[in-house]
Amino acid sequence: MFQKFFQSKIQVQFPGWDKYPHLPFALFFTISLIINYLLCETIYFQSLYSADQLYSPLVLLDLFSGKGISHWYLPPSPYFFPDLVLMAGMYLVFPFLYLPTIYGVFQMALVWFGLYFGMLGVRSKKETLLFLVAFQSFVTIYSLFGWVTKDNPLPFVYFFSNAHHSTGFFFSLLLVCTFYQSVRKQEHRREQTKPIFSFEILLYWIGFSFLYLSDRYSFSIGCIGFVTIYLYETKHQQPIGFLKTQGIRLIWTIVFFLFSNELFFWGMKHLLQIPNSFGILWESLSQKPIKTIFHLATTYLYDFGKQIYYQNHSLLGLLGFTGLMFFRFPMRIRILFLVLLPVLLILLILVGRFTYLHPYPIRYLFPLWFFSFFGISWAMVSILKRLPYSFVLATLIVWVCLLSYFPKPREDVAGFHRNQPNPEVSYDLEKPIRFWSEGKIEPIPIDKSGEPYRWITGAFHTP
Repeated sequence: MFQKFFQSKIQVQFPGWDKYPHLPFALFFTISLIINYLLCETIYFQSLYSADQLYSPLVLLDLFSGKGISHWYLPPSPYFFPDLVLMAGMYLVFPFLYLPTIYGVFQMALVWFGLYFGMLGVRSKKETLLFLVAFQSFVTIYSLFGWVTKDNPLPFVYFFSNAHHSTGFFFSLLLVCTFYQSVRKQEHRREQTKPIFSFEILLYWIGFSFLYLSDRYSFSIGCIGFVTIYLYETKHQQPIGFLKTQGIRLIWTIVFFLFSNELFFWGMKHLLQIPNSFGILWESLSQKPIKTIFHLATTYLYDFGKQIYYQNHSLLGLLGFTGLMFFRFPMRIRILFLVLLPVLLILLILVGRFTYLHPYPIRYLFPLWFFSFFGISWAMVSILKRLPYSFVLATLIVWVCLLSYFPKPREDVAGFHRNQPNPEVSYDLEKPIRFWSEGKIEPIPIDKSGEPYRWITGAFHTP
């Protein structure tokens, strides 16, 4: 009776529902844009407008104002593509002071579109819609959970952030998924009607090269994901000899790709001020015995776990829910999660402990959070499809109403940074002051000892 009641309401309110099957998706995307905008302007505002997140808009401000970027001390991953390209498009259209928010909303819209077209190949339209609603709802719920428990930092802000590996990760997923489908289609084609080095392969080579030169971390995740799924899918379908031959070709292709792009990246580092990550890592490791390295790594990982336990209760909740629902995840997601877990922990240690010292670089584990939300949403579809459309979509309206009452700190934050009189400030103030003054105030970042702090900044126009 409950279900019939809601279905009757649908017929009254939306008489053309069956005639316009895309209407539910249009409603979802519209409501989702509003939810994500409110998340960016309330819960995640402080994080999205912090010093670490304002690199992209300030680089573009200097670039489009004619100052160039040669004076910038760029991050180890310069995030040229796709982060800066997307931000540049928004820079030309939207108000400068809203760029981080617009970027976060637009990024999530692209994620929903990607998941929408990807899911249609394996599930029905109704199940795809329910999956998207579940994904958006879980991101919102755990964001609220983190706000209530005062998590520091908020771990799910990277769904909306720029220049923090998340956009690169999403782009690597797009490249890997489309490239994997292309490879599998070519293998199942009985007659080769196209040359091996086709224009399509060239486009993928260029795409992966742009990703590698901009964000080697995201490239590594995509490459590992592709190799993992490819070997899993083909191990029972192809003879051992074929797999060995393909494996050798793949290895040589990857080696040539890495060599050519590392050579190009070496040239970039001579034109722009980009840290030499491999050099810093090698110098750090070469000065320590293996026993010391192992001790420092395990201690760092232990301290990292303690910070999750004491500072990120929403993340603990997600990990617990992931454990309960794990065996209901799609097989590929389970495999990727288990393969990437140790890989990401190793990368976390190498970068956070031995390259660029950071007590809590939680962003390097973002792919695990994404796959957790993906798997949980997938499992929830079987429950949600018993409910009518109206009830499911109504849950999204609840999030809009709830977030509308949250405090919006934009004016207070802007006023605080515009009224900073000191010409020399700490790292966490320099970029926000430049951003909120739209480049009119240019303070100098200094460290605790009063020396110039040359880390991801465009404040120094001379060496």
